[in-house]
Amino acid sequence: MIIRNQLHIVFYGAALAISVTVLLFTILQKRTDRPQNKWFMAMLVIVIMNSMSATGCAIIEPQLAERLDLFKLLLNFQNSYFFVHTALAPSLFNYVQSVTGKARRKSTIRKIIDNIPFILIEIFAVLNPLYNNIFYYDSNLVFHRAWGEYLLYAIAGMYFAFSIGELLFSWRAITFRRRIALTYFFMLALAGILAQLFFIDIKAELFAEALAMMGAMLAVESEDDRVDPDTNIYNRRAMQMDVQNALVMREKLPLIYVKILNAHIIERITRSANDDVMAVACADYLKTLVPRYHIYHPNTETFVLMCNGIYASQISQISNQIKERFESEWFISGASFYLDAAVIEAVVPDDIGTDDDAFYVADSIIPEGVGKNKAELAWIMRRAEIERTIRNCVLNNSFEVYYQPTFDLKNFKLYGAEALVRMTDKSIGYVSPEEFIPITEQIGLVDEIDDFVIHEVCKFIQSGVPQFRGIKSINVNLSVIQCMRPGFFEHIMSIVDSYNLDHSMLNFEITESVGAEDYATLSEVIHKIKQEGFSFYMDDYGTGYSNMDGIFSLEFDVIKIDKSILWNAEKESRGRVILKNSINMIHDLGCKVLVEGVETEEQVAMLNDYGVDFLQGYYFSQPIPKDRFVEFIGAEKS
Repeated sequence: MIIRNQLHIVFYGAALAISVTVLLFTILQKRTDRPQNKWFMAMLVIVIMNSMSATGCAIIEPQLAERLDLFKLLLNFQNSYFFVHTALAPSLFNYVQSVTGKARRKSTIRKIIDNIPFILIEIFAVLNPLYNNIFYYDSNLVFHRAWGEYLLYAIAGMYFAFSIGELLFSWRAITFRRRIALTYFFMLALAGILAQLFFIDIKAELFAEALAMMGAMLAVESEDDRVDPDTNIYNRRAMQMDVQNALVMREKLPLIYVKILNAHIIERITRSANDDVMAVACADYLKTLVPRYHIYHPNTETFVLMCNGIYASQISQISNQIKERFESEWFISGASFYLDAAVIEAVVPDDIGTDDDAFYVADSIIPEGVGKNKAELAWIMRRAEIERTIRNCVLNNSFEVYYQPTFDLKNFKLYGAEALVRMTDKSIGYVSPEEFIPITEQIGLVDEIDDFVIHEVCKFIQSGVPQFRGIKSINVNLSVIQCMRPGFFEHIMSIVDSYNLDHSMLNFEITESVGAEDYATLSEVIHKIKQEGFSFYMDDYGTGYSNMDGIFSLEFDVIKIDKSILWNAEKESRGRVILKNSINMIHDLGCKVLVEGVETEEQVAMLNDYGVDFLQGYYFSQPIPKDRFVEFIGAEKS
């Protein structure tokens, strides 16, 4: 018996050492504030107390034959063991619910109901000294199990089964690492429990539970990969995991985005590019509003508060407090200044349908004049939808090319057309080019759209239909960014020559929007392309995009005067002076003139008096799909 008890003491001592080590490590890591942290530490304390009680029993039992005075202490140790150990399975159940996020979605009443069996068996354990319903010692001082111990195992088994069920139900909401760790936790603990249940002399239960706790600590409780070390709040990875959890579990999760719009001021005022000082200051303030574990820092300028639980009802109040704080001065690194912040409220999944949406809001740059809160969110989500649509259209080649005819004013006959890209999506409908083209340029997909349009126009020209119907050429818009990329000339030539086209049938339009230092590069590209028989048009003359240097430096064949100049010429005499002299100047430079936005017969007459070469506008036709354009040019020819 002495050898057996010594072996038991070794197991209990090991369980105690492991549990104490894990508890100390958890405390030193300062990860003790979340509900799941508290349940984890509760389980550790249970194992520690049980290890101490079990060790006391193992030490005293061999001495009972000679020292009966220790019997009462032995009973105290045994009763303490069962009273404390009874709480382990319910604590495990609550811990799993905290890890999966189920606990915060439960009402208080539901939580009380879930813990009623636990309360009852605790009362049962307290009454054991009176009724010996869990264990007893016979007249020979030999330990025996009573029927109540099997009831304790049954209740514990129920909580264990509920924990497994909760884990399986939330399986997709948990990361792979946590799945493996919790599965290991369950299997190891279960093996120890079953071994001790069926073989009472194998005291493996506490040791197995301690090992399982260590495994949970390493893979679940340790959050080094989730926490930003400077601010001690959650990082981008943690935000992704927790938003995904809410989406999978269909939880309504209120979010508050705090986007610092002038973060660059830190470098200018403090003479340091270290943004961490701002992040620490902002994080420290936000911690006064909500606990640390509700705050995320997905990028340098953005903080996100997840206002679940009791904070969900306070979201407007918290938002207003944040707005008021950012109206006051900040004192950072010995300097005082104001930080401009956009505070945006959103709800998962009502406003935020995916984790990509959550990060899109966090990463978006909000332009001035968009509005506040809901207007900002609507603008961001609209942009996100358009960006997704653009990417899908690029992937599936589902853009559409429309054609707007141009007319020769000398004989008032159809001359050519401008190819214009259009985008329509089943979910968001038609999106105007003014809305999606700038986004396309910003996300770096404008080259793909330009190539799509060129291919479609080349196919159309190759069919022979435009030439047969009297079309002299078709214009394709190019981005200046694309024109200036290395290899652009070879790229364009490879596309056009793959269709064996007459180069004069294809014109290129660009909006002159480069700096003076780039004229040499762009001029060289235009010159090489013109040598191959193509013509170049300058688009949007008269807007903020054009300047005189561009006209003088670049070999344009046709200058397209923007519709705004034409419409202003109708309103006042100064506008007519600008229009007339612009036309004369362009002609003197050896270029032809095309005027956009022609809508009335009076405009046609005025432009005819001013000697314009070509006209384009709704007076003749709006941009129309290829099939309708073919019908239009057929009618014009007849």
